[in-house]
Amino acid sequence: MRKLRHDPIVKLTKTKPKPQSKKQALAVVTPRPQANGLQLAIEEAKSQKRIDGLLKHACKVTGARTGEFAHRIIIQAAGSLVSPRPKDGPDGQLVAGFAAISELAPQNALEAMLATQMIAAPEAALMFLNRATTEGQYPANIDANVLRAIRLTRIFGEQLEGMQKLRGKTGHQRVTVEHVHVHDGGQAIVGAVTAKRGPRKGGGDDAEKG
Repeated sequence: MRKLRHDPIVKLTKTKPKPQSKKQALAVVTPRPQANGLQLAIEEAKSQKRIDGLLKHACKVTGARTGEFAHRIIIQAAGSLVSPRPKDGPDGQLVAGFAAISELAPQNALEAMLATQMIAAPEAALMFLNRATTEGQYPANIDANVLRAIRLTRIFGEQLEGMQKLRGKTGHQRVTVEHVHVHDGGQAIVGAVTAKRGPRKGGGDDAEKG
């Protein structure tokens, strides 16, 4: 006869959990504070509040009539800051752009547009000069970066002259004559006087009076 095979019986025993120390129990019960997320939200709120406060004065700072155009000018000025780029991300760059445009103090839309270009030109020039000083590059690359910087510097000079013309600060001098005293036997000439050279008669030159 066949013998029946009996499988061994596995007894399940319950194990009691080890008692936790007070420190371990406190760590389990107390949730971890979300310090990073909360702090980030607070910093973002502060930054947004600061930016909102600056944008309230956008029209005054840029000389623009509408807030939409003023904001666009500030964003363009902020985007042109590349050497070096401002820290603190986009918010810091926007604040730096606001500060840059306010230093030039444009009085109208034309001056604001030109001021934005004046901010961009030297920033780009310095960027190319920094690239020219990078070690291990070919001389042709150095020359190309220096040439770009020179061109941008010249453009900035032209922009500066344009801004001075817009503001009426050119290099021409104006002389205003308020009182003219003419004595007996004398003559007074008011206006431009140009000397015209011609054949000498009697040892003197002819003068053309205007």
